[in-house]
Amino acid sequence: LTTRAQDFSGSDTFEFLTPLKQTTRYGISPFIGYRFGGEVEDLTTGKEYSFADGAAFGLCLDYAPLEYPGRFELLWSHQESSIDFEGNNNLGEVDIAIDIIQVGGVAEFGTERLRGYVSAHLGATHYSFEDQDNTTYFSFGIGAGVKAYLTKNLYLRGDVRGFGSVVDAEGGF
Repeated sequence: LTTRAQDFSGSDTFEFLTPLKQTTRYGISPFIGYRFGGEVEDLTTGKEYSFADGAAFGLCLDYAPLEYPGRFELLWSHQESSIDFEGNNNLGEVDIAIDIIQVGGVAEFGTERLRGYVSAHLGATHYSFEDQDNTTYFSFGIGAGVKAYLTKNLYLRGDVRGFGSVVDAEGGF
């Protein structure tokens, strides 16, 4: 039998967890995806109504000072959805457009060709209701994903994101 010891005091033992220094300044990432989840509650009855799932699309613009261990990112996402109020308050199905605009940061880990990343954003979510008042709320987002670089300046990106809107509402819907 042979044994082998690993020295965990070395600086590159967990090198894959060290954020990568950026080698390109600007990035443009158009995307298409699928958004699900989200609900509103009628405060007088306590009944909850869910947003319809559907396609979402948008754009991420990012900037990184060279040799900086992260990126600054501007995110815009749009989804056409609806909510079926089932006749409550004389409302049926109401169409709604959801636009998210947020700024934040991205930390990338891994190698130059294959990078995992985490992101965090703050901003606003704008809800445009059909024949109703439009409204905007403070929102936040978190995400994680992977970038597979095909060339120095071209990559495929896949991620999972969570968005939340901070709503403080009183009274009936």
